[in-house]
Amino acid sequence: MKAIIFTLALLSLGLGWRSPVHAGEQPIEQTAQNQRDRLRTKDNEVTEKLTQTLASAYETSRQRLQQAGEALRKAKDDAVEGLQPQLKRAEEQLDGLAQRLEQGARSAKETSISAAHNIEEGINLRVRRMEARTKLLGAKAKTKLAVSAAAKQDFARAEQRLAEATELLRSARAALFDDHAYDDQLDDMKAALLEASVSIKAHAQNAGGKVEQVVTDVDRILKRLEADEQKAEIRAL
Repeated sequence: MKAIIFTLALLSLGLGWRSPVHAGEQPIEQTAQNQRDRLRTKDNEVTEKLTQTLASAYETSRQRLQQAGEALRKAKDDAVEGLQPQLKRAEEQLDGLAQRLEQGARSAKETSISAAHNIEEGINLRVRRMEARTKLLGAKAKTKLAVSAAAKQDFARAEQRLAEATELLRSARAALFDDHAYDDQLDDMKAALLEASVSIKAHAQNAGGKVEQVVTDVDRILKRLEADEQKAEIRAL
């Protein structure tokens, strides 16, 4: 009899006996599984939200590139002598950047969220700089037209062209907003535009020279933006 009792005790201890589950409680295994399921669902939700954020960011960059292309077309319409080579290089780089953007958007589905985010940030910076560059090319075109008008003593037209250049400079700075790499040079251009406008309004003898200074300042920024995009292209290879 004792042997039977001992055998039953062994069975209860190691051969399948489980702690009873009280009413309203779940087994420990089931509770752990539920927790894992909730964590997996939360992870999926976070991943989906980040994926949507990336997709939205890429779409914003596409729209910026479209605006940049429109700015280039407007600069071409001004048909300013000597501007064509810069416009052509900008157009080529813009097309290359558009292709890189689409590559980045596709790769976002195949890489980690962190890597995809870094790629998008880099492309976004290049897109905003390209947009600013096209605006400044337009500003250069307007300023060169102001030089021609001032040479003909057409101060009213020169003043109008400088006002248009000033607005394009404002748009360029708006495109860059939190990118301060070019602040000093943009400030120089802004100051030069202001001095040129004052000289034109006063019909000053040195008005033409003041306007030429604006061309010099904007050219300095344009060359730097072009060089920075070339470096970015190489890094992306």
